[in-house]
Amino acid sequence: MRNIPIQLAIMFVLSSAAADAQCDTVTIGASKDNTIFHNTANNSAGGSAGIFAGTTAFGSPRRGLIAFDVAGIVPAGATITAVELRLYLGMAAGGVSQSVGLHRLTKDWGEGTAGSTLPTVRMAGNGFASSPGDATWNANFRDTSLWSSPGAAGDFFVIASASSLVDNTVDTPFFWSSTPALVSDIQSWLDNPATNFGWALVSANETSIATARAFYSREATVDAGGDPMDLARRPLLTITYVPEPASAVLLLIAASMALLVRRKPALE
Repeated sequence: MRNIPIQLAIMFVLSSAAADAQCDTVTIGASKDNTIFHNTANNSAGGSAGIFAGTTAFGSPRRGLIAFDVAGIVPAGATITAVELRLYLGMAAGGVSQSVGLHRLTKDWGEGTAGSTLPTVRMAGNGFASSPGDATWNANFRDTSLWSSPGAAGDFFVIASASSLVDNTVDTPFFWSSTPALVSDIQSWLDNPATNFGWALVSANETSIATARAFYSREATVDAGGDPMDLARRPLLTITYVPEPASAVLLLIAASMALLVRRKPALE
């Protein structure tokens, strides 16, 4: 019976360790972003201030591309519990709210610097002359490799991992949050970083005109009106996770067990 206090101590250590296994949260900026353009199929916008999704007033679709370095920030072995992407709207083609989906990409793509000399999102609507390695409507890396089909069709999941209903309120944040598929995307990219190609931003309605939405990119420095912009309006991904058991906790448990083993039996 003399061992009971030490057994209780071990139980306390274990319960404390469990209590300490709380969620951590990190917020990271995009590692790359771009837009591909149907009507200017050889253009790109990797260096521009905007990421476009939807169809213009002239009937031409745009699709955005965005990625985040998950494994470079979240510790290996962690369990993802919640995810939220936040994008600020920089321009809207029409007044009717549009559903914009995040579709997990299965092929890598290039960002480049096309459009970097024109700072406002309104100047990026048709893209800019691409350079070798840029993503375009036809190529995931210009002069190197093509999408499976133009517009990256076949290279992203048909069903969106998450969607957001985006109205025309410029300089307003919109969110894509914590669906099981979105959490699964991040967990997969953490566990297998080589498969992290990010998402395609695709409007659910590409057949109607004036559905396009433009969000501030990671390069944006001014707002839609050309005034200096709060850089916190650039894309942000918030990830909540539970770290794998810390080695320090395991050492505490081992030490407690050693104490129990080393304790001499009491004389009867």
